[in-house]
Amino acid sequence: MSFTPNEIKNKEFSRIKNGLEPTEVADYLSQLSQEIEHLKEQKKQLETVVEEKENNLKAYKEVQQSVSDALVQAQSASQETKMAATKEAEAIIAKAKAEADRIVNDGVEKARRLSFQTEDMKRQSKIFRSRFRMLVEAQLDLLKNDDWDYLLNYDLDAQQVTEENFQHLHQNDVTEQEKQQAQAQQAEAQEGTPAQNETDKEQK
Repeated sequence: MSFTPNEIKNKEFSRIKNGLEPTEVADYLSQLSQEIEHLKEQKKQLETVVEEKENNLKAYKEVQQSVSDALVQAQSASQETKMAATKEAEAIIAKAKAEADRIVNDGVEKARRLSFQTEDMKRQSKIFRSRFRMLVEAQLDLLKNDDWDYLLNYDLDAQQVTEENFQHLHQNDVTEQEKQQAQAQQAEAQEGTPAQNETDKEQK
């Protein structure tokens, strides 16, 4: 059961014979009422202080939460920035490495082609030299051939080169088939063709 200071102060008691001193009781109740009023004021002040402290604590917690959230976001952003920077650096390194590999491979390929071309030129030079040497040697052999002496010593006053002389001049150049054709032509020239022989017989 709660009492207000006014209720205590204005409380009236029943009077009985040989009871307490009314004035003393009234003074005590008045003091008690004042003390209770003072305690109520203190309680109100304390409640106000507590409310302020609670509000301050709440605000502090909100600030703390904001700072914590900001710190988490900052850490997350820092981590994301770090990861993005790492990825970008890795991409740059990979691109540079690929470009370096391409340059090296191109250099190796060019060197290989140059080496191949050099070897091919050497081979072609050797072939040309060999063929040219063969040509020169053939020409020298031709100059050393006895046919030149035969031709130079031949009697030009004869005004005619017989089939025998023709065969002798070219015997080193014609094939076996050409030799047979030359022999056949020579035989026909000496004996005449079958048709010509038949005509000669009829005239006789």
